[in-house]
Amino acid sequence: MPLREAARAACVSHTFLQSWRCCRNLTLSKETLGLNGNGIDKDEMARDLISKVDGILKNHSGVGMKKLELNLYCCRKVDHCYLNSWLRIAFRAGIEELSMLLSLISEAEYNFPCSLLFSGSEKSIRYLKLSSCVFRPTAELDCWRRLKELWLTNVLITDDELECLLSNSSMLELLWLFRCNEIVCVKIPCQLQRLSFLRAGQCRKLQEIESNAQNISSFDIGGSNLVKISFGGALRVKNMRITCSYQPNVIWYTRTKPMPSVLNVETLHISSCNEMISTPTLPSKFLHLKYLHITLNANEAISPAYDYLSLVSFLVASPCLETFIFVVSY
Repeated sequence: MPLREAARAACVSHTFLQSWRCCRNLTLSKETLGLNGNGIDKDEMARDLISKVDGILKNHSGVGMKKLELNLYCCRKVDHCYLNSWLRIAFRAGIEELSMLLSLISEAEYNFPCSLLFSGSEKSIRYLKLSSCVFRPTAELDCWRRLKELWLTNVLITDDELECLLSNSSMLELLWLFRCNEIVCVKIPCQLQRLSFLRAGQCRKLQEIESNAQNISSFDIGGSNLVKISFGGALRVKNMRITCSYQPNVIWYTRTKPMPSVLNVETLHISSCNEMISTPTLPSKFLHLKYLHITLNANEAISPAYDYLSLVSFLVASPCLETFIFVVSY
């Protein structure tokens, strides 16, 4: 290569390197790093991914980093020293958004280091998405005041720890809990005036959701069994989804024992594994309901004892209904 072209290429390379080292948003996964080709050994790919992520973060200046996505679900095991090192770099940079997705078999192995938040992100973290780890926030950590979205999937966290975190997250707008199997009761404090979306799904031990937040507009509950739900004085829920994969008669339950918030919804999705009791006609009304979607799942859903025409009860009770969809899936 002629000297002039070599010098020009070196300048371009140096400029690109400096720009990359100050990149604000980093999404690190096998896809973004070009490791998703066919025929690649999974263990080798995992080692390459860990090596590349480690090199990228250790060479990042930390200046201006605002968002970090670590998609490591394809790695069956990641040395905790690597994870701690990467998080330390991100927190020192004052990161605002963190997503760390670990393999499902990593559950109960990695303890998310909440104390590292004091490295620089205690007042900046706004978005936190974690999977397959142990998460133990404490009252001493005053680092959730700006948190807007919390996504926990396959995470071990107790009732008290979650309540403690929520009590210090007055800016929270979205709460997502999926397969958090230590949780028995979810308590939403009244301080969460900005919370508009709440989802709890497949939390094996969950028995009750008690919310005093006044502005929840979308609520999604799913699992093997029905749980006790109390929304206090919150009557602003507009969109609701109720799914039950084991306990029967969810449709009957929704019609005969509705909580006050259900009666005010505009969009309602109900999914039941089996209905054995026909839906009765009752005086209670869904005065604002515009969209109703009912699904019966699995072979057991078709019970000879069930009168499908009894679903007319919902139509009679919904004077503003515009769309009704009924699906029987196998």
